[in-house]
Amino acid sequence: MSSPLGETLRRARLSKNVTFEDAERVTRIRREYLEALEKEDFGRLPAPVYARGFLRSYAGYLGLDPGQLMPFFPVGHVEEPTLDPLPEVSQPKTWNMSGILAIGVVAFLILLVIALYSVGREDTSPAFRQASETQSENTAPNIITPPDQTNPEANPVNAGPGSALPDLVGQSLEDAVAMVEGTGASYVIAYVTDGDFPAGQVVDHDPGPDTVVGAGDVVTLLVSQ
Repeated sequence: MSSPLGETLRRARLSKNVTFEDAERVTRIRREYLEALEKEDFGRLPAPVYARGFLRSYAGYLGLDPGQLMPFFPVGHVEEPTLDPLPEVSQPKTWNMSGILAIGVVAFLILLVIALYSVGREDTSPAFRQASETQSENTAPNIITPPDQTNPEANPVNAGPGSALPDLVGQSLEDAVAMVEGTGASYVIAYVTDGDFPAGQVVDHDPGPDTVVGAGDVVTLLVSQ
């Protein structure tokens, strides 16, 4: 007995006079995956974590409630595709506020020692000072966080109890950032190469869905490029 998943998606698309080309252009999901969802040909879909995101995005685009369709999606039975080995990618680090403050203190102490050493020298070289400042700037971590996120008084909305983090997989970067900011947490963006996921969409995130986060927490977003 087939589930109503594919038929529900197909009827919703036809009722809106939407073609696969229209849906592919708006949702940025490949046509072959959209057709696989309507035909319930789950073997053509990518890994379950991606397939769930495709179903949520497609159902939302058609005006359907993804929560009512997810029970009919056999996530545990989706055949994992065989992928060629990818080059090793360094695991992005998750930075919390205490770690960032600690790095800032260490960097300040290093600069202070360099300044005192330079003052004590009889002949202070401008080239030496420039090299020291350049080295200090290069050691700072490259972290993307919302403006005024580290100042609770400047952003009072982030104060208070945390919120459960929604499932961001399949969301656009802009929507995911808005959801993270809605919880009061900061975020780190790391771009990865993933041929099965449209560019600019969230591939994965840490911590995972339903984790309670708030001010002082950092959410790492892995975004396809």
